[in-house]
Amino acid sequence: MSSFKIYKKSIKPSSSKQLFDQLLKVSNFYKPNIFKNSNCYPKLWTDQKFLNKMFLLRKDKKIFSVIYDTMKLSKTLTQLPYDNKLHKIAANYLRKNEKNLMLRSVQLRMDFPFDFRNSYGWHQDNAYDKFNLQSKNSAILWIPLVDTDVKNGTIVVKPGSENSTFNYSKRVKSGNKYESEQILVKKKYLKKYESKSINMIKNNCLATYGGLFHRSGENKSDHIRFTIVVRYNNILSKDFLFYRELNNFNY
Repeated sequence: MSSFKIYKKSIKPSSSKQLFDQLLKVSNFYKPNIFKNSNCYPKLWTDQKFLNKMFLLRKDKKIFSVIYDTMKLSKTLTQLPYDNKLHKIAANYLRKNEKNLMLRSVQLRMDFPFDFRNSYGWHQDNAYDKFNLQSKNSAILWIPLVDTDVKNGTIVVKPGSENSTFNYSKRVKSGNKYESEQILVKKKYLKKYESKSINMIKNNCLATYGGLFHRSGENKSDHIRFTIVVRYNNILSKDFLFYRELNNFNY
C-alpha cells in the first residue's frame, strides 16, 4: 500500500476551461463587468490580467467570500468529478469496487500568496467527517489547476502516516477571533514521520488516503494556487459511520 499515487491527466483541459469560465461568470454576477470573456485570458489560471483582477476582487472580503461559496455549489464544479470519471481513480487507488464509493465533496481552493491566516496546519481529512474510521476506506484527490512546487505552496505529506485513524487529531483554536477552528494532528504523532513536498503538473491528480498527515505549503509566489479537492468514501464497509452507529461499534 503506497502513501500516495500520482495519476496523470486526470481532468480534461476542457473541464478546467469550463471551471475557469464559471468563475468569471460568478464573479461578474457579484461584481459586474470586472472580467471580460475568457478569450481575453489565453493563459487562463496563470494569465496575469486575470490574476490582477482576482487580487482586486479579494480586497472586498464580503464579495470574494460569496463568490467562493457560490462556486462550491455550482453545477460546473459538482459535475467535474463525473465528467472526468474521478471515481475510477478513487476506486483504483483504494482497490475497491467503484459502486461502493460515495462522493463526499468537491472543492475549488484559491490560495493567495502569503495568506497564512487561511492555511491549514498538519491535518487528516477523515478527522473532519469521520465517515470511515480506517484510512484505507477514504480517498482524497488533490488536483492542481496550475503547476505546483515549493514556491507556490504545493502539498506536503508525511509518508507512513496513512494508516492513522482520526483519533490522531484534535480540535485546535489558535490566533485571533477571526481565525476558524481547525482539527490538527497531535504533535506527538508528527515527529514519527518525515515530510515530503510533492511537485505536481497541472491537471494531474495526487491520490492519498483519508488519514494521511498533510498540509499545504506556503504560497510565496506572485500568483494564486488554484486546486480542486475531491473526497470519496467507502460506504459498504463495517467502519462506515452509519454501520458503526447501528451496531454500537467501539473502536
